[in-house]
Amino acid sequence: MKIKSSLYRPILVFASFVLASFIAVAKTSFPELETLIATVDANPKIPGGSLRVVEDREIVFDRYFGTITENSKIPWDEQTVVSIASITKSVTATLVAVLVGEGSLSFDDPIAKYLPEYAELTLQNSDQAVRSPTIAECLSHTAGFPGGTMSKLPRNSPIKRGDQAEVARHLATQGLVARPGTKYAYTFRGYAAVSRLIELVTGRPIAEVMEEKLLAPLGMNETTFNPGVSLVRRHPRFAARAEGRSDDDVSTQIERLRTQGGPFVNTAGALISSPDDLQRFLQFHADKGRVGKQQIAPESVLVKLYRKQTAIKNYGLGFNLHGGGVVGHGGATGTSASVDLKTGRILIVLTQAGSLNARPLVSGATKVVFP
Repeated sequence: MKIKSSLYRPILVFASFVLASFIAVAKTSFPELETLIATVDANPKIPGGSLRVVEDREIVFDRYFGTITENSKIPWDEQTVVSIASITKSVTATLVAVLVGEGSLSFDDPIAKYLPEYAELTLQNSDQAVRSPTIAECLSHTAGFPGGTMSKLPRNSPIKRGDQAEVARHLATQGLVARPGTKYAYTFRGYAAVSRLIELVTGRPIAEVMEEKLLAPLGMNETTFNPGVSLVRRHPRFAARAEGRSDDDVSTQIERLRTQGGPFVNTAGALISSPDDLQRFLQFHADKGRVGKQQIAPESVLVKLYRKQTAIKNYGLGFNLHGGGVVGHGGATGTSASVDLKTGRILIVLTQAGSLNARPLVSGATKVVFP
């Protein structure tokens, strides 16, 4: 029996609607992530956090759970900002790419071109002379500096008292532990040297250069080395202490902490940021250096950040290389931000529980989003 076209058309429309709805649900449904978050939410080692997935520029999964700290009643929500730790390295390397695109620097420049104290380096505990590392080697942890994070420094370290110039000079006097380009050693030291040469090239403090050249053009308005009262009130580390205090009182606390911390800006690990800002940052890389119609950095320069460097299998310049076109970075505070450069899919996981405690959440989400 034939169906009249007038009856058949509504059936087709309804079928198309059902199919479209199914596709939309399939695209935005991540039951594995829901299960993962439910499991993590019951873990006291991770008081709270957030997980975001982006596809085709649209947020398709966005969850906030728990509280800012174990003993707090303040919920972790879309207003929470965090210390992103070593994700900062990806941001700093991207700033360098912007400057390279402008012609101010080259990744292959020896840092001694800008920092004369690196022209006569020696290997530690010897008088063997070694060449100056390049900017690329500093960003890929193959410059020859000793490994280690700032948290491992002794309390009386000159690095904790000096500014960018003093820290760069101090690192040069300490010498290297390996010849540049021959050994991988994860450290903040190369980024410290590069941040100082950026100041010399631009004539501006590194935090100002970061804001002007990268953060502002990308619309990353909640990403900073120097959070003000508003961000401090929304940061898990400080929110409970700031609650109930006046803005003036909180501002005084901030200045006291900055004085205690010293003038050095750790461009390898000190940024504060938010899911929205990290999405903008990763989308910038997915869009090959464009923001809207404006080309902030040339694609030909950015791709160098994702190129495997010597002496290391899975690291470029400020980015871990996860394979299959996925690049990103994690942070010691329990954070992770990655993007598939081929598809544009983005994953952002933020906690402040520490990388070890957050590992089940980060690794579990990564397996689901980037199978």
